[in-house]
Amino acid sequence: MKNRIELEKWIFWVLTTVVVLGFIAFFIVMAPSMYEVFGDGDGWIFVIAGLTLLYIALNVLIAVFIYKDACRRKMNPWLWMLAVIYIPNFIGLLLYLFARRRQHIPAAADPGTKPVQCPHCGNLIHP
Repeated sequence: MKNRIELEKWIFWVLTTVVVLGFIAFFIVMAPSMYEVFGDGDGWIFVIAGLTLLYIALNVLIAVFIYKDACRRKMNPWLWMLAVIYIPNFIGLLLYLFARRRQHIPAAADPGTKPVQCPHCGNLIHP
């Protein structure tokens, strides 16, 4: 199990590195053409850089939420972060929210002889 999680973590970071390097290479290749299209003004650089930073910040916030929530619910955080970030148009996020809803943590409402799972940490509570 530990090897599988390490593999998924490795795949996530390799894919993220490839995507980031691809965007950088694309920008370097397209920069001369952008000067021809937009003229001598350098305002387009700031607009593209701002939109890129906004996109990265949004993905980081979503990834942090997915990681913390999936760990709390005993789901695979690296697999879900990979799916949420790399499935386009927020489809991955919708899939996670649907799977999250199905992975309901039962509340400690009926204290009986059976152990109950804590809704906050997931540990078993023995009455």
